Amino acid sequence: MTSAAQPESLLGTYPTLRAVHRFAHLVARMSWFHDIGDPMDETLRGKALDYASALGFPDVTPAVLVRWEDAAAALETRDYNSPAWEAEEQLRMALTADAAAVIPETALRAALESVAAIAAEAADAGARDIARFLQIGDPDFVRIATGAAVQACHQAALLLAAQGGAADHPFALKLRLFEQGRWPLGIVGMSLNIF
Repeated sequence: MTSAAQPESLLGTYPTLRAVHRFAHLVARMSWFHDIGDPMDETLRGKALDYASALGFPDVTPAVLVRWEDAAAALETRDYNSPAWEAEEQLRMALTADAAAVIPETALRAALESVAAIAAEAADAGARDIARFLQIGDPDFVRIATGAAVQACHQAALLLAAQGGAADHPFALKLRLFEQGRWPLGIVGMSLNIF
């Protein structure tokens, strides 16, 4: 496993890096993708609605896609210039600026790269496990799922680095969907697609 270690002097000097350091250890223990394709329960529905509302889309309806083929089709039709994508990108840029204002660039980059490496290893293992269990033969599944998990962890780590974390921030709420063993595929029209 890739080390999440940061020099103690940096963790003491920049307190939000300590939160990122702890987060990296949590990422390694998450059960990635273990419930994809399962029916939606009230807990998942509530978390999905919280995320969509915090992102600025309170009228969106969560929809669970139960087959990888349907999830892959939803990903193919996703618009990277959609209002939801733009909202996440604006949040990411603001958090990057906030974090850069309080943490030196090299230390921030090292912390985020450490989280990404740990997330990639853990999510890859989870994606491979569920692909075997669900008999998903598409070789792109593991790569795409792992990439989505790494992106969500990057966003959450950036939030921690910039602000120390905020439970109601869209990036924290998005990560909670992954913690449920799900994969939020994105908002398309009036639907938040979840695998």
